Amino acid sequence: MTHPLIELGGSGPVVLLAPANGFPPETYLPALAPLLAGHRVVSLPPRAMWPDAGPPPDGAGTWLTLGEDLLAGIKQHSLPPLIAVGHSFGAVASLLAAVQEPECFRGLALLDPTILPPPIMDQLREQRRLGEMSFRPLVQGALKRRDRFSNESEAFSYWRGKPLFADWPDDAVRRYTRAMLRPTGEGDFTLTWPSAWEAHYYQSFYTESWSAVDRLDRSIPVLLVGGAESDTLLPDAIALLREKLPQARHVTIPGYGHLFPHAAAEQTGRILQEWVGEVSGKRGAGSGKPLLGY
Repeated sequence: MTHPLIELGGSGPVVLLAPANGFPPETYLPALAPLLAGHRVVSLPPRAMWPDAGPPPDGAGTWLTLGEDLLAGIKQHSLPPLIAVGHSFGAVASLLAAVQEPECFRGLALLDPTILPPPIMDQLREQRRLGEMSFRPLVQGALKRRDRFSNESEAFSYWRGKPLFADWPDDAVRRYTRAMLRPTGEGDFTLTWPSAWEAHYYQSFYTESWSAVDRLDRSIPVLLVGGAESDTLLPDAIALLREKLPQARHVTIPGYGHLFPHAAAEQTGRILQEWVGEVSGKRGAGSGKPLLGY
């Protein structure tokens, strides 16, 4: 099986981006730009973006597959040791990969990871056991997403007006538009990240992340970045992550929510540049102090 590799630029030690569900790797370039001067930045996109992916499996899967795919791609393309930068479910995928083979990782940057407080995870686990749809609104929203556009201008206007992108600068929405569109061969465009795959990943939400956190090699430096207005990385989860991962640095970006890597790319880039510069080329625990005064 061939794992596609997206080269985002730069040369030197490898930084691997694992994007959030529904967001192509190229949309992160403004936040990753400060790293390109001294690092080779790449991405191993999830199966949703593989050219020969086809439709997603029926029913719920598991995000364990995301971690396994990352490791397989890392080995296939001879990338380790590397620093992983994961956003949302990409952060969980990176964590799962690092738990399985820690020697492949120099550091782990978790950007608003989809790790909910344990009581919520317990509730979701029970809902799944009972056959209830834990993330029905997200799944249904993804399945209803518009997936055909006549041209790039039409798509930009459509997404520019969506509340999800309200705090994104125009350049970020344009970059998203370009990255999300591919020709259908019929004169119009469809999505590079199909809505059916996006729904599948929501349906497959991983409820065992805290077990992975407990098993992570404590010698791997960790950066934990959250948006102050995030509805995903909640205060109780942050407190527990800091307790369980004493080597972790924690940074909060004021005024932004879950999509801060796109909405606040400059701030995100400065934080990543400082931390990656500190851990690149070494393996060891961080000081636990906040970066850049946040």
